[in-house]
Amino acid sequence: MNLDNIAMGRCEKLLLMAKEMYDEDKALSKRYVSLARKIAMRHRLPLGSKSFCKKCGSIFIPGKTLKVRVASSKKGVIYECLKCNATKIYPYAKEKAKRKEKTKLQG
Repeated sequence: MNLDNIAMGRCEKLLLMAKEMYDEDKALSKRYVSLARKIAMRHRLPLGSKSFCKKCGSIFIPGKTLKVRVASSKKGVIYECLKCNATKIYPYAKEKAKRKEKTKLQG
């Protein structure tokens, strides 16, 4: 097994444990997220920015730590952290265009 595969598996497990532990111990949940980020940075692996807040390090759980909104004016999905009020906009125009192109090719 490759070291990067082991590191990625460990990061995924840490993020899953952070979600499970959030209700019981918020500090431990943040610690799991920070460990996952350190491992990912050491091995240069992408973790994805939609699973935790990059500013405060809290795990994203919709309704508890995350507010998700669709902004048609900005053509994107807005993720707002409920702990530190950091916002991030993820555009969906490119994804929509890709989907359209894919259906044209199939049809």
